[in-house]
Amino acid sequence: MLKNNRKGLKLYEFLKYVLFAIVLIIIVGSVFSLFKKKNTGEVLKPESPSEIRGKKALYSDLGRLRIPTADIHTGTLVVFPVLEYNSEDKAFEEELVQKKEDIRKSLIDWFSQKTVYELYTMPENEVKKEVLAEINSILNLSRIKRIYFKDFVILE
Repeated sequence: MLKNNRKGLKLYEFLKYVLFAIVLIIIVGSVFSLFKKKNTGEVLKPESPSEIRGKKALYSDLGRLRIPTADIHTGTLVVFPVLEYNSEDKAFEEELVQKKEDIRKSLIDWFSQKTVYELYTMPENEVKKEVLAEINSILNLSRIKRIYFKDFVILE
């Protein structure tokens, strides 16, 4: 019995030293990593939101438009257009602000010539392509790259 107790005591001592060594390695490694110089050669600079998006900006000041359709029993289209353009072109941004009402009017004119059936059956890409051409025909300094519709609801 005494021999068995002695083996347990030696095992306990051995495990105590192993645990002590593991804790010591963790502490030394942590201290070493704190004081180690980080010289990777690369300087990380925070990216601005425009660099992340690829120098694109969104113009949403046209707001939500309620447009009557060309039907005999008029339906209503509720649309919220958002225009994508180059964020670095400040002159073009000013042109968008100046021609906001002209753009709104052209959108209202274009959509009001369509019936509910035409709006339902016309592919989304076709609508965007034609509306984009209509808007770009008004602008002089640059072009709108894409158009998105935050809302596009047809009420009958």
